[in-house]
Amino acid sequence: MAVNKNGIVVLGAIFVDIKGFPEDIYVPDGRNAGHVEYIHGGVSRNVVEDIANLELRPTFLGIADNTALGEDVVRKLQRHKVNTEYMKEIPNGMGTWLAVFDHNGDLAGSISQRPNLMPILGILEENGDEIIANCDSVVAEIDMDKDIIKKLVQLCEKHEKKNVRCCQQHEHRSRKT
Repeated sequence: MAVNKNGIVVLGAIFVDIKGFPEDIYVPDGRNAGHVEYIHGGVSRNVVEDIANLELRPTFLGIADNTALGEDVVRKLQRHKVNTEYMKEIPNGMGTWLAVFDHNGDLAGSISQRPNLMPILGILEENGDEIIANCDSVVAEIDMDKDIIKKLVQLCEKHEKKNVRCCQQHEHRSRKT
């Protein structure tokens, strides 16, 4: 169980995966009837939700869109008892992965839009001492801007936090992921 107010602090991106599945044989340059799913994703968002499912009451430092979809992502995290008080909601705050699968469930094509995570640096500059001083440990997405990581390491050293872990984005290949 978490000892400090902020528990395990997780930093990183939120993605929304938009996945399209054809009802029949997929025709790349044709019209394909099927269904589309919106799935909350992003390695860090997934990690913080998993930590919350273990009832460890983590804190998430991430950016959400200032849209209904972004609000939905934040509400879901809150339902899982993730502390979202330090999150920011800004235009285009989340990444998007658009994927089309063929009739066999294999990835036929995709486009990924990575969000600008630099507002996380602002969160750390504004509230970093409070956040890190009151946490048990830190998990950071490894592919964030180096200035964010430098600030995080500085805060962890200042507050003598030695339990810092990194997570990394993985490739999407099939419907099964």
